[in-house]
Amino acid sequence: MANARNDRQFIDDTEAVVRLGSMLLSAGTGSYRVKRAMERAAATLGMDRHDASVGLTEMSVTAHRGDNFRTVVREVYRVRVDSSRIESLEYLSRHLPNPCNAAALEAELDRISRTVTARWKPWQTMLAAGVACAGFSILNRFPLTDTAVVLVAASCGQMVRMFLARRWLNQFGSTALAAATSSLVYLLVAFLANLTGIPQLGVSDPGYVASLLFLVPGFPMITSILDFARMDLTAGLTRAAYSLGIVVSATMSAWVISFLTGLTPLATVAALPGLWQWAAYAAATFLGVSGFAILFNSTRRMVLIAASLGTIGNLSRLALVSASAPAQLAAGFGGLVVGLVAAPLTRRLPIPRITVTVPACVIMVPGTAMYRMMYWFNGEDTVRAIGFGVDAVLAVVAIGIGLALARMLTDPAWTFARPIPSPHAFRTDHRGIERVQDQKS
Repeated sequence: MANARNDRQFIDDTEAVVRLGSMLLSAGTGSYRVKRAMERAAATLGMDRHDASVGLTEMSVTAHRGDNFRTVVREVYRVRVDSSRIESLEYLSRHLPNPCNAAALEAELDRISRTVTARWKPWQTMLAAGVACAGFSILNRFPLTDTAVVLVAASCGQMVRMFLARRWLNQFGSTALAAATSSLVYLLVAFLANLTGIPQLGVSDPGYVASLLFLVPGFPMITSILDFARMDLTAGLTRAAYSLGIVVSATMSAWVISFLTGLTPLATVAALPGLWQWAAYAAATFLGVSGFAILFNSTRRMVLIAASLGTIGNLSRLALVSASAPAQLAAGFGGLVVGLVAAPLTRRLPIPRITVTVPACVIMVPGTAMYRMMYWFNGEDTVRAIGFGVDAVLAVVAIGIGLALARMLTDPAWTFARPIPSPHAFRTDHRGIERVQDQKS
């Protein structure tokens, strides 16, 4: 009878830990955070060992207690980013009572599921997408008239994406439809503006590329590099493949619209004189990062911190580019600056570093190069397409390397391949194998 109760308790404990991990995974955080949160909860619940393999939409977990072990496979049905939920679940995993039981952990998870929901109203999220893309437009030196049209077109595209997401439409299909909506709205508004005949209201074709940039999967792109840095190839490869699928869906849809309407994503230059250009860059970066942070359901504090970090990092990147440094080196330096500045802030505030550093770096992702790559591939100009594609890939990799390097310089758990053992870190399991207990990451 006692053995049956112990087995039942072991099952309940395992299910509670796996639920914590699956909620974190569905919120879009990196796999290493999912694993560490489950390890902390498992240790608090009295498990001897907890091993996990985590991908993008599934995880395989094996828990050990005494001579018993249990393996659970869990699937997550939706890929998204929810910074507020990441924060709440991380805080819970670090502040569990000791001792704890499965019922108490399940109750806390129920509370988070019930209370940590969308922090921003739909119209605010739509406007955030428009502002984020408008920021990209200014950073790419599109004219102000194009920027205004980009804001309207991107907001409409985000409205379509939210509408389809609530109905659980295939994510790649909803991305393609959102891209088509943004392109068509841009075309319509630009046509109406050009009909006025007023030169100041003229809108150029290239701006439509910026209206699609809210669809760039910056969060999974960058976290895939961070997963690679932690030698978690399974999670890194699946996130990279997902990011590629989203980019292809959006770019193919945009190319179809451009083919049918004659829109071309050629570059334009509309620079402001001197310090005014840098003031415009700073404002565009701050507002653009704020828009992306809102799309990630960040709290107001996260939005402010991410926008400040992004402004510092992106201005550092642009300063290197202005000094004729290679674009990839500048992108890596920008990511490094964001990570180094974020380190002391996240130590003092109960905010997971990933929820502010990744949104801060999304503004540096060369989304326009990704769309131009697909446009020229379809235009049978392979050389030009490969050039844009290589630029985009190297920039994203450089940003991720910069963030990973900053983490290695400020966090011993990232610096060393295995945790630093304390005098009490060694123990012998029931098979006589000496193991090192993992430390808090």
